[in-house]
Amino acid sequence: MSNSEIKSRYHILHVEVQHGSDRFDIHLHLERPPVVRDLMMEVEKKARVTAHNQQLVFRGQRIHQTPDKELEKFGIFNGNHIMLIGEKLSGKEDDNFRRLLSVEKDVKLIDDVLELVCRDFENIKQSQQTRNQCDHILNDLKSRGERCRSDLQTFESIVRNLNVGSNEQDALRKKKEIAGLIEDRLDISKNILSAISSY
Repeated sequence: MSNSEIKSRYHILHVEVQHGSDRFDIHLHLERPPVVRDLMMEVEKKARVTAHNQQLVFRGQRIHQTPDKELEKFGIFNGNHIMLIGEKLSGKEDDNFRRLLSVEKDVKLIDDVLELVCRDFENIKQSQQTRNQCDHILNDLKSRGERCRSDLQTFESIVRNLNVGSNEQDALRKKKEIAGLIEDRLDISKNILSAISSY
């Protein structure tokens, strides 16, 4: 794949978000045009102002009010500056939120591996090779799938055991969101492993 094919396939946006005296460089690299929600998720990670507490303003436009609208429809392009209004998390809730963001990042990496395992398994099925012809590849896929499942179970335990207080609403919301993500990926890994074993 050439550089021009890569550039045309990805939408890349670099903007600066200002929150009080703090400035955050936000980089979005997506296979589709970025929308406001993509920006809000990155701002949440970098500035630790949760998405539902964010007010994002660009040239007088309150872009946070339309999270599914493409950023370019607001005239936002590389190098633009966006103002963030919203209260940053603090204290124990901020610590818990940061831990959860770290787990979420790791779970998304595992999700990428699971996607590759699925793709590779589909390629084997489409090649119509017998089990004996591709046994070593299937064993490798099964091993990677089992490692993903094991890592997901570890992260599930970490999230479950994270002591988030009932007054930490944003951290509780993020904990529930990540627990659901992990549960979903555990189901996917179970299905992949079952399909590989029965091939």
